[in-house]
Amino acid sequence: MNKTLLAAALAVVAVAPFAAKADESNQLDNFFVAGNLGQSNYRVGGVSDKTDVFQNVRFGWRWNGIVGAEIGYAYLGKVKNDFDFASTSAKPRVGQIGVTGKYNFYNNWFVTGHGGYLRSRTTGAVTVGDTTASERSWNNGWYAGAGVGYDVTKNVALGLNYDNYHIKYGRDGAQEPQTNANVATYSASVEVKF
Repeated sequence: MNKTLLAAALAVVAVAPFAAKADESNQLDNFFVAGNLGQSNYRVGGVSDKTDVFQNVRFGWRWNGIVGAEIGYAYLGKVKNDFDFASTSAKPRVGQIGVTGKYNFYNNWFVTGHGGYLRSRTTGAVTVGDTTASERSWNNGWYAGAGVGYDVTKNVALGLNYDNYHIKYGRDGAQEPQTNANVATYSASVEVKF
């Protein structure tokens, strides 16, 4: 928890100089909303699931149109593992807060990057026959990603993105050990600036 708070504090300190130089006459041009739709790829233990939908929405602000802060919500799909007599599944959702950057490198083409802290809520379930038992777990983690895209207009951009979400399930010190998972996501995105 202390490492996560330290990372969040360092992110705020890193962005602060850009906030101080923000041009007040075009502040609204720097606010954005972005939506992603794609596929998630779970890597946890011996389970690999590449068939689930990934959805993400983010709101943010970039000072000078380059570096800023963002908040968002992501649905990472559902990983499922079937056995002869039972099946297990996990369905995480995350709230995220972090830093974001966008850099136009040639005409309307750009690269993006973002990363930061996430808070996950994962619903785990075990199904035996017609009976299902489920439990929720809240944990801290991190996310990071990069993308490339094209500014279609001054206010609308399309992109292709890769993101990695590091999530956990369970509690430290509980009878069951805590499970760590990396969820890689591949998506197309639309960003609208206001």
